[in-house]
Amino acid sequence: MKQPVSGRVRVRDFELDLRTGELCSLVDPANKVLLREQPFQVLSLLVERQGKLVSREELRKNLWPNSTIVDFDHSINVAIGVLRKALGDSAASPQYIETLARRGYRLLVPLEWLETTTELPAREVAATEPSPQTRDLIGKKVSHYRILEVIGAGGMGLVYKAQDVKLGRPVAVKGLPEEMANDQLALQRFEREAQTASALNHPNICTIHGIEEFEGHPFIAMELLEGESLAQRLLTSKPKAIPLAELLEIGIQICDGLEAAHEKGIIHRDIKPANIFLTKQGLVKILDFGIAKLVAGEDGTANEPETPAASSTLTRTGATAGTAGYMSPEQVRREKLDARTDLFSFGLILYEMAAGQRAFTGATMAIVHEAILNETTVPAHQLNSGVPRRLDGVITKALEKDRERRYRSAAELRKDLARVSREIQPARRIMRRALAATALLVVLVVASWFTGAIAIG
Repeated sequence: MKQPVSGRVRVRDFELDLRTGELCSLVDPANKVLLREQPFQVLSLLVERQGKLVSREELRKNLWPNSTIVDFDHSINVAIGVLRKALGDSAASPQYIETLARRGYRLLVPLEWLETTTELPAREVAATEPSPQTRDLIGKKVSHYRILEVIGAGGMGLVYKAQDVKLGRPVAVKGLPEEMANDQLALQRFEREAQTASALNHPNICTIHGIEEFEGHPFIAMELLEGESLAQRLLTSKPKAIPLAELLEIGIQICDGLEAAHEKGIIHRDIKPANIFLTKQGLVKILDFGIAKLVAGEDGTANEPETPAASSTLTRTGATAGTAGYMSPEQVRREKLDARTDLFSFGLILYEMAAGQRAFTGATMAIVHEAILNETTVPAHQLNSGVPRRLDGVITKALEKDRERRYRSAAELRKDLARVSREIQPARRIMRRALAATALLVVLVVASWFTGAIAIG
């Protein structure tokens, strides 16, 4: 029988609070560690399995439910390393966490449940409120920004709502997780995100105000956006498909942002619904240029000097940058990329908005990659009869596996989306006129009935 989830659990010489993420040594009570989100989720899952294997694929699915995998192998290793350090454990001679080569991890020690609760599982409880570390910054002044609240978290960092005390404007502040602060590769990616995005001044790209440092840790200050991500919109949309007029408006604005980036020689490499933000004002913003790179020039060199922060090779050996379900075939094959990789990823977004489901899915990353390379999508209009054939044609061309047959530019793709938008306008006008005529007929019938009733009276 599965042990009920507990509020506190004893792990040999330590006690773990599954509500707060606090790990306390029973040998040295003064030794308390407040685990960050990813190490905490890993340990929670290990505890839940009570000595049974937790595969790396399961960890990926739990820590990155939307398949965001810039370099998840490294991030899992970092999280396990943090846990081992907190437990005084070692990979060479493990006492708490055993590594099963190429498979996963398991706990080696028995557990003692100190409290029992029927509340949410530990990982869900942890996700509903900020961790103790995030609360430590709230109310503090970081450079010239006063931190107000936590508004988001992800694999690359926490995001806070803050107030720029110099200019009196609200901003978003993004910083690296503590366990990654000494990771030079993560720091370089982080700095490059700020430098790359700050070079792009366009209404459809999130504005970067600056890169600062606080107590030795870098952070980015950016415009504060109100609304929701396209990923959230797709998740809550009923039906799952986005209404046609809204889909085309979103698509055209994404094209505008991509065109501005590509004209400056910058490709994003991680275009996906989570990186598209729908503001309350109706503007669509492209987020997170953290793994963007400068397109190599014709001579094979980058379009600006090679520096640690602007390096075009910041992914580790053997790592594929991007997100599994939204990669282009050339990303999967780890080929040299150009702007057309973003257009394929954008085609996948168009498909998902139109069809109400992802183009390529699978239980593992390998299956998804195989589908991207070799499978043909079911036409969107077969899943959603409201999708015009011309839009289906646009999506099909964007999803050409051979990039030579794909759209050559975001401007070209935008032109075709605008054509679809113009073509549906007459149909919408005809429908509005038909509805108006029907309403007028109803009014006339009612008026005629009243006139007849009065005459009879």
